[in-house]
Amino acid sequence: MGSATFGYNVGVASADGIVEVLMVVEDEPDMATLLRVILAREPRLRIMGTAASAEEALAELDTLHPGLVILDHGLNGTLTGLAAAPLIKQKAPQAKILLFTAYDLASEARKEPAVDAFLRKDRIGDLLPTVQSLLGLEAA
Repeated sequence: MGSATFGYNVGVASADGIVEVLMVVEDEPDMATLLRVILAREPRLRIMGTAASAEEALAELDTLHPGLVILDHGLNGTLTGLAAAPLIKQKAPQAKILLFTAYDLASEARKEPAVDAFLRKDRIGDLLPTVQSLLGLEAA
């Protein structure tokens, strides 16, 4: 299975319609750039920050309060994305977590309560609709 959304879709848009996104953890610069380009097509999204490791993302969450965390699994540092998800949810309970990875982890992601959705990188064309769905945004 290439994509799955778990749980409820609850919007977290601010009064001006902007949803803040922390594009966490993508250790590959080219993929991080591609994600920025894709997310820029949705004017209601704003990227707050990026991190190349789960540890860096967790540190950023001391000051950032994202509505969505896009989380790779294979990262720099000692934590994988799946292992980091509950730690991220603990620091940012309001954030939706999208596990976005090349690994086939659909069943593992489904078992992790902190992960709200899973999408394989070979389904990158589904990224923006998945993000919109997670945040309760109708397609623009």
